[in-house]
Amino acid sequence: MKIGKNRIAVLIGREGEVKKAIENKLGVKINLDSKSGNCEILPNLDHPNYLPLNDFIAQKIADAINRGFNPIKAMKLLEDNYDLEIFNLLKIVGKSDKRLKRVKGRIIGRNGEMRKEIERFSESFISVYGKTISIIASYDNLQIARKAVSMLINGTPHHVVLRFLENRYNEKKKEKFREMYKPEF
Repeated sequence: MKIGKNRIAVLIGREGEVKKAIENKLGVKINLDSKSGNCEILPNLDHPNYLPLNDFIAQKIADAINRGFNPIKAMKLLEDNYDLEIFNLLKIVGKSDKRLKRVKGRIIGRNGEMRKEIERFSESFISVYGKTISIIASYDNLQIARKAVSMLINGTPHHVVLRFLENRYNEKKKEKFREMYKPEF
């Protein structure tokens, strides 16, 4: 995989702490060429934390950092129920810089308001970076955030998207309340 030149330092971290943390938690070895950006993730079979899927998880974490997330948010992918979704805007809206800028602006919103609302109501993390939009969330919340971002890309008005998010958020809270106070007979 290829890491962007301005994201190499973030993946390595201060004194290599991010890279070491990923390697220790997942039992993998990360070979990163800081000049070209080539990143290779290899299994460390002797490490006590190594599991066969850890290569894939380490790749997702490196990809999340490459897509603009900070390492703390990217490390959420270590949890079993969290996943990463990446929207490639070039494939969706084409190569027009105007359309690309407009769609990114719609998702971010004025002063970042829309992005904050999507993150708050869907309990997710969103990164608008380069020509991609990335989401880190648990599986259930990922569906909600994905739907909201898709609605914005397709031109749905902001107030309609906000109403959708609020309704889904309220449904989740009601369901949690029902589960919590379910009578036992």
